[in-house]
Amino acid sequence: MTTKYDHEVQHHDPREGYDHSEPAARKITLFVIISVVTLVVTILALQSYFEKIWNEAVYEKVLAVPGEEVGDLRSLESWRLSHYEYADPSKTRVRIPYERAKELFLADQAAGKTFYPGKPTEPKPEEPATPAAGAAPEAGKQPDAGKQPETGKQPETGKK
Repeated sequence: MTTKYDHEVQHHDPREGYDHSEPAARKITLFVIISVVTLVVTILALQSYFEKIWNEAVYEKVLAVPGEEVGDLRSLESWRLSHYEYADPSKTRVRIPYERAKELFLADQAAGKTFYPGKPTEPKPEEPATPAAGAAPEAGKQPDAGKQPETGKQPETGKK
C-alpha cells in the first residue's frame, strides 16, 4: 500500500507497545549539565554586578567626601565654638567660647549656684503609706473597697 509519501509506511504489530529502545541518555545528561552550569554562571554574574553597582551607590551617596558647603559650615561652627561674637543683630546676646563657658559652669557648680544638681544624689527610699490615726478600721470590720469615705474627703496617703 502506497500513500502520498515517498516511502512505504510500516504498520507495526499493536502487541509490541511503545518503542523500547534506549533514549540518548548521554546527550540529555550533557544538555542538563550545560544548562545548570550556564544558569549558575548567569546568577553569579548578575549578583556580582548588582553588588558592584550597590557598593558604588553607597560610596557615592554615603561615604564620599562631603561637598564644599559642608566643609564651610563645619569651619564656621568650629570658629563659633572658639571665639566671642554677638549672637543676634541687635547685639543683646553674646556667644562665648566653649572652653570659657565650661569654666564658668564648673565655677557656678562649685559655688552651688546651679539650678539643677551638678553632682549625683541618691533618691530617698520609699516608705509604706501609714493610715491616719482617725482612719483606722474597727476590729473585725473590713472597709468597703471602692466606697468613698462618709465625710466626702479622700484620705491623705503618703503625706506627713
